[in-house]
Parts: sequence; structure tokens; C-alpha cells
Amino acid sequence: MAVDRRTVLQNAQLFASKGQYDAAIAEWRKLTTDTPNDGTVFNSIGDLQLKRNATAEAVAAFLQAASAFRSEGSVLKAIAAYKKILKVDPTRIEIYRHLGDLNAERGLLSSAVQDYLTLGKHYFKDGRNKEALEIYRKIVSQDPSNRDAQLRVAELCVQEGLVDEAVRMYLQLGREQSAAQQYEQAKAMYTAVLRLDPENAEAKEITSMIETGGGAPINTARTAKPPTAAAKPGDANDLMAEATRRIEEGQYAGAEAMLTQLLSREPGNPEICQLLARMHLLQGNLVVALGEYRFLAGAALRAQDYGMAESLIADYLKVEPASVPMLELLGELYQEKGDAATAAQHYGRAVEILLEHPEPGMPTLPAELFEKVQALAPGSAIARKLAPAFDPNAESMPEPEPIAPVLEVAQAPMPEPEPEPAPVVMAPEPIAEAPFRLVDHSAPPTEAAVARPPVVEPVAEPIVAKVAPPPVAPSAPVVETAPVVSAILPSPPPPVAEPVLPVVEPVDAETRYALGMAYKDMGLCEEAKEEFLLSMKDSGFFVDSCLMMALCCKEQGRPDQAIQLLEKLIADSRCRGGNAQLVRYELALLYETTGARDRALTMYHSIPSFHDVPRRVEALRLQATNGAAHTERPASAPTSPLPIAGH
Repeated sequence: MAVDRRTVLQNAQLFASKGQYDAAIAEWRKLTTDTPNDGTVFNSIGDLQLKRNATAEAVAAFLQAASAFRSEGSVLKAIAAYKKILKVDPTRIEIYRHLGDLNAERGLLSSAVQDYLTLGKHYFKDGRNKEALEIYRKIVSQDPSNRDAQLRVAELCVQEGLVDEAVRMYLQLGREQSAAQQYEQAKAMYTAVLRLDPENAEAKEITSMIETGGGAPINTARTAKPPTAAAKPGDANDLMAEATRRIEEGQYAGAEAMLTQLLSREPGNPEICQLLARMHLLQGNLVVALGEYRFLAGAALRAQDYGMAESLIADYLKVEPASVPMLELLGELYQEKGDAATAAQHYGRAVEILLEHPEPGMPTLPAELFEKVQALAPGSAIARKLAPAFDPNAESMPEPEPIAPVLEVAQAPMPEPEPEPAPVVMAPEPIAEAPFRLVDHSAPPTEAAVARPPVVEPVAEPIVAKVAPPPVAPSAPVVETAPVVSAILPSPPPPVAEPVLPVVEPVDAETRYALGMAYKDMGLCEEAKEEFLLSMKDSGFFVDSCLMMALCCKEQGRPDQAIQLLEKLIADSRCRGGNAQLVRYELALLYETTGARDRALTMYHSIPSFHDVPRRVEALRLQATNGAAHTERPASAPTSPLPIAGH
């Protein structure tokens, strides 16, 4: 006879509310008869075992939950279940292997490497060298630029008698450190090679060069090979060719790992940086690509390599023709070339975009660019067209001339001033997605969110890149922080002096958001908030992520923090349409919870027909009429929303 699931769940909830955890667990176990692979059931049993202080039984239940989730393909829930085990019993180090494998499977490479590192350190400390070697090999396969892991592999291979593999790894480390001009470290690696293989030609040659000349030429250190050896997969030329091939085939993760390894050898190499920027552009990671293209084009411009600068700008404008930072840089390029008329046209196009979509915190930028237009081409068609926006007494030009193509290299004309494309037309509800666009128009962006809302472009979140790119112009203003994130994140650190082009690990916002939801559903609110902080880098997930962070605060009994976060979220330009209604509804519920009836009513009045708002408004009015201190929520009213559709 089939079990009545609804009755079982009601009984389990009733027993748990009375503290009768054994009885509640017995009810949950009834469900395992019909659904033996339901991870949710075992997860609930594990939570109840924790309330009984039965740690071993809780771990066993969470292990069953993780196994069930994995078998049904719910990888993120399995990760959450394993995380719960480590919180209960940190000595279960084997869990890190499962976490590393699952994170690698989902493409969360940095998390996978961290899990493997933790496990490898435990194995190494316990003298389990074979297991440690296996794990460190995994790390190197996931992160080829991780020198610590490479060195550990080499050392463990020596201990296990795997001489050939140890020699290969020491040689690789020696080449990389020679390329970085770390000659003492390189010498140590080559010396280790000679202890294992005294006749190794490359090690003998480079060691001798370092000892006699105080250093080794980078190209020699990288290309020197034993006479009988073929080119190794780790050589620079091989890596460049393989990275290029993978980019062309859309295998971006592997290509980025190779380019990162090459940059660790040759920081700032323009050829590598250009390939990395092109990869980010093809990926659609326009915020990161914009910073890289601006850096490269700006460097070429300062070196008066106008052809290279123009080509780089054209590559980016093919994808994002309305990019104000690149149009401004293009104006600077033509200004330096002495073509004032074309420079004025590009500055003018940037002004038009800014007038249509004003940037918060940058109110003077349109006027500053218009001054350049007037100075370069006074009385020109574009100057007369823009003049009324800055001088009400100026006459508007009845028939503006079309703006010239961006540049010949782009092989595509700039959009005409009128009509504007549909995605940027002001509308009360979300419409077709606009192209990605960066808010800051002068300083290279940090690792910030991509701005997608079509009406008003948001301010980039202050998620700082691993290495900040150098400024392009001395007068560049500072990126303004989005108000909702400023309540959560610390202020970004000051710029690093003379840094190299950043290598930013792409963030899969969808995966991070889904993992945050899995953590939240499994009761791991702190872990969930960490994931939502990452997913909010993409503006497509910004509102959802902030809302879920607020709900985590609410579940943790921190309503004041949740209210503060939602109040700031409402003020953000990305909080629009249906998303804004949901945020206002949750904020009104929090106001009710904290006894702020007037504020709750005000918020409900802004969404009068949403969900059960009419019933709640009437209840609050009756409460005020009767002088009641507080009214309980209707049992049917949800206390937290479902995830936003589409995410």
C-alpha cells in the first residue's frame, strides 16, 4: 500500500515542532519505501538527527542524500549535502575529493582546485604519498599555472621513484621561472633535474648560463631542449597554437588556462594579451574584454602605433557599436592623427548615447565631450545637432547629417542617430535585451557585472579583478559603486602600481546562482550568500542574487539587514518590472514582521494588485482601526518567493 506523502509530512512536521525528533524521523523514513532515492528525504532526516545531537547518524543521512542527488543529476544539491557533512564533521577529508570532482564537473575550477588542495595537504601530511600525488596531478590538470602543485608533483614523483615525470615537471618549473626572470628559483629547479639526470642537456646549459652570466635569456630558457627530445606540450609556441585552436573551436576554459600559464611566464606579452582579450570578446564577456581592449588600444595609441590601436578598437566596436569608452578612445585616436572632423563625430556619437542614457555619478561627462566636439569642429553638423542639449537658445539642426562609419577596418557603419533601436526605448516593463554595456566610460573596469537592463544602465559592482589594469587616461574618474552592493562588500583596494593586464577568471553566474539556491534550500545560508555575491557580478542575476541574499538574512533572523538590503535594491536601476514588484512585496512583508505598518502599507500601495496584496492591505487597515498591535500573516501567504523565472 502506497504511503500518503502529505499525511506523513504533516505528521513529521507536527512531531518536530513538539521536539519529538525520533517520531519525526520515523515518519520521514516511511517515505524511503516508495522513493528510496529521494535526496530531500535523507537531507531532512539528517537535519533532525542533528537536533538529536546524533552526529554520526546525521553524517550517514547526508551521505545518502548526496548519493541520491548525484544519481538523479542534481550536482549542486549534492555539493550542498557534502558541505553540510564537513560542517558537522571536518575530519571527513574524503568529502573534499567528492567536492572537487563535482565542482570540476560543473566548471567551478577555482573551487575544485581549492578542494583538491585541501585534500592533497591532508594526504601529504599523513604520509599517503600515492593518494597525494593523484590529487596534485588533478590540480595541475585543472590549473596548469599552479606552480606549488607542480612542485609538489615533482617532489612526490621523486619519492615514488617516477624519475621521468619528476624531470619533466622540474624542467617545466625551471622554464617558467626563467621566463619570469626568477633565476635563483630556476637554478634550484634545474639543479634538481641534474640530481635525477646528470646528463640532461637543457639543465646543464641553463644552470651554466645562470652561474656565469647572472641570468638566462627568456627565450633560451623557454626553448632550450635536450638534443634528442621532441617539443614538449608545455612549450610556449605549442601552448599558443593550442590556445588559438581551442578559441576557434569555442573551448574557452582550456584556452584560458593555457593563456594564463603563458602570461605567468611572460607578463604583459601583447600577443598573449590580445588573444586573451579576443577570447573574452567571443565569449560575450564584454566587461572584461572592454578593459583589456582599452588597455591594449591605449598602449598602442601611446606608442603611436595607430594601425594597431584602430584595429583593436574596431574589433570591439563590431560587437558593441554603442560603447562610449571605445568611441571616446576612437575620438582620441583621430584627434592625435590630426583628423579633427572624424574625431568630433565619434565624440559626438558618445555624447548622443550619454544623453539618451545618463550615467549615475557622471553628470558632467556629456558636457566635457561636447566641449571637445565644439573645439574640434565648431559649427559642424554634429556640433549644431547637439548644441540645444547644452544651450536652450541654440537652434536645432532640422536634418542632421548621418555620422560617418566608425572606421574602415570595422567594415560596418555606425548606427544612425535616428531612429534608435527598440531595446533602448524607455518603457515601464522589460523589453528585448539590450547589448551589454559598461557604465564607467573612462577607467578600465574591475571584475564587474555586465549591464543588461535596456532602459537605464547600472553602475558596475565593485567586485575587484585579480589584477587591476593600468589607467588609460590621467583624468579618468573612479567607477562608482552600486548602492546595493556597498552594504555588503568592502571598499575596493587602491590601484596597484604599474600592473600588467588582468587575467580574470570568468564567473559562470548561472551556475553560481543555482549553487547559491541549492545551499539556501539546504539551510546553508552563509555559503549561499557567498555564491550570490559571485553571481551578482552579472547584471542578469544581480537583482535575483540580492533578493536571495536578503531572504537568507531573513531566514537567519536578521530582518534589519534584509530590509536595508532590499531598500537599497529598490533604488538600483536594474530593479524593474516584475522583479521590482517581487522585491517590494518581500520588503513589505519584512515591514509587517518588524511592526512597521505604515511603511508596509506604503510599499503595498506601490504594487496594489500583486499576489495577495489587497487582502494584506485590508488586514492592516482593520488592524489600525481596531488598535491591534500586530496581525498575523494569513497561513496561505508565502513568506519567500520562488526564484525569478528564467534563472
